[in-house]
Amino acid sequence: MLLSTLDIRGHELRNRAVITAHTASQSFFNPALPAATYIEYMRRRAASAGLIITQPQLWSLGVVQPQWLIDRHGELAEAVHAEGAKILLQIVHLGVYGRSDPDLHGSPLYGFGVNQSAAGETSHEMDDAEIMMVIEGYRSVARLAAEAGFDGVEAHGGHGYLIQQSLTPEFNSRTDRWGTDPTLFARRIIQALREEVGPNRIVGYRTTTDDLRSPEDGGIGFARGAQLLKEILATGEVDVLNTTIGQGGSSYPRSIPDYRYGDAPNIPTVKRLREAADVKIPIIGTGRILTASVAESVLASGACELVAMTRAHIADPELILKVVAGQGHRARPCVGANDCVNRVQSGYPEISCFHNPQVLREQELAVLPAAEKRKVLVIGAGPAGLKAAEVAALRGHDVHLYDGAGRPGGRLRHAAETAGSALVSSIDYLSAELAELGVKLIPQNVGEAELQEIAPDEVILATGTRSNVEQAFVGAQAAGAIDSSDALDVDLGHRVLVYDTVGANEGPLVAEALAERGHQVTFVTPEETVGPHSGYLHRAQYGKTLYGVVNRVIVRGLIGFIEDGNALIATPEGADIDTLPCDSIVVVAAPQPDLAVVPVLKRLGIPYRVAGDAVAPRLAMQAFKDGHEAGLAV
Repeated sequence: MLLSTLDIRGHELRNRAVITAHTASQSFFNPALPAATYIEYMRRRAASAGLIITQPQLWSLGVVQPQWLIDRHGELAEAVHAEGAKILLQIVHLGVYGRSDPDLHGSPLYGFGVNQSAAGETSHEMDDAEIMMVIEGYRSVARLAAEAGFDGVEAHGGHGYLIQQSLTPEFNSRTDRWGTDPTLFARRIIQALREEVGPNRIVGYRTTTDDLRSPEDGGIGFARGAQLLKEILATGEVDVLNTTIGQGGSSYPRSIPDYRYGDAPNIPTVKRLREAADVKIPIIGTGRILTASVAESVLASGACELVAMTRAHIADPELILKVVAGQGHRARPCVGANDCVNRVQSGYPEISCFHNPQVLREQELAVLPAAEKRKVLVIGAGPAGLKAAEVAALRGHDVHLYDGAGRPGGRLRHAAETAGSALVSSIDYLSAELAELGVKLIPQNVGEAELQEIAPDEVILATGTRSNVEQAFVGAQAAGAIDSSDALDVDLGHRVLVYDTVGANEGPLVAEALAERGHQVTFVTPEETVGPHSGYLHRAQYGKTLYGVVNRVIVRGLIGFIEDGNALIATPEGADIDTLPCDSIVVVAAPQPDLAVVPVLKRLGIPYRVAGDAVAPRLAMQAFKDGHEAGLAV
């Protein structure tokens, strides 16, 4: 079914794969910055998917759609159509979700009541005229889409944004027509969109399948939500129903499930909603549908006619093309790291991907044949080394790959023993691709003798790091502190103190894994919160994951000293917090780059470049990027 066509209001989709709206590049909305990167990003994926829903267009009070923005959308629509896909423009107003202070020229947060946002800002309760003005704002964006040649538009009624707020008792307890008839706002928007785009274009609506809240808690609840959706669809003007789940905020990780979830976890609720609301129009099922086989299973279930494969296409823009060519097994997998979404949540202007560095750098990092074939030695088979070897081999070089560990993956391989085990599929993917390219991993260390025997034209040094527990606290080595990369392979005793000075995902994942094995784990970090650099979607889950399994969590805690198996924990100001008895201390600290072979390379006069953690210990995403760039540079 995945490769079959589907007609929506006279627009034939060539397959059932959809790339749903996701903020990818803020530069597209800035006339001083180029639009080409986002257009190329979408163009490549339009060659694979049947339907593209572009990054959302937010409407702001008093903003008239400028001609340059219409022109940019026109270029985007033309590029997508040239690849054979259809394109919708999503329209959204965040309402009380967010803050107004970043834009000193903007309006306050608009809402249906006086509510406080998750960021602590109070909204302005719109009057009747202001609500009508917002509806006209939706209309103006629909006009932009029509003038730019889009195939239609989609109104976002989920993720807790303004339309969902209009339906939710917590945010809308008005006694006027907008409160007594809670679907009125959504229906008026849909009516305005249809009037603007006309009878021949698609109007889509995105709904939550379940806000995951009870009416007693100010939520909608599943049953009431199904009834409200039935009223909205009764307008007869919605052609395709996109789905999500929850109400944004703390439920956002459920909307965009990461590596902790199995395949397609939200589809049972989609099917339940279809039956409860008697939905007759095509539905887009969403949430961790990452492979063609999972997509086929979801479609066969009857829950939906279309499947969102958004993150799968971020990871591999040629996903469906590979399936058509019988090469689906060679698609780069989405590993559920959610670096794409977390970058947006952190306020970064562009997304990226855990192990596809070409995202929004498609032209800059294009892999083209080398002008001259060279013998390239890659030392180290972690993320950087594997990626460098793949890119160099794709360019036609004679690649030799060595790693003394005997198995690929470097530090990332240890994630296999944690809840982040899916991350290791990035290593498995590159290993399989290297096998296709004829590159074998030689399980051997490289010294002077090997360098003289191999006689490479150039070396890519991706030797990773050595543990450096002493950096975590004074006396760490004397206390027998264990690096987090070794913690899951040794006997630690019952009481384990995990001390995380990095603040990314590694510490919580290791602590959770140890607790699940039966250790009594105390998690201590000098940071003000757990995992401040892990990304919002991961942090939002620690309440259930980390806090739910470890014995205790201490933030703003430093290890003062270790004596007789007891660790004194103090605040940064020096006040004692507690003295903790512990059998082992597991340290998550920045390791030391391993550059031991550099003097040998210099003595032999062999050109080399360094990549990955050997440059500076950072996240795996940066190591994959470094490796890609190193492979292009030789």
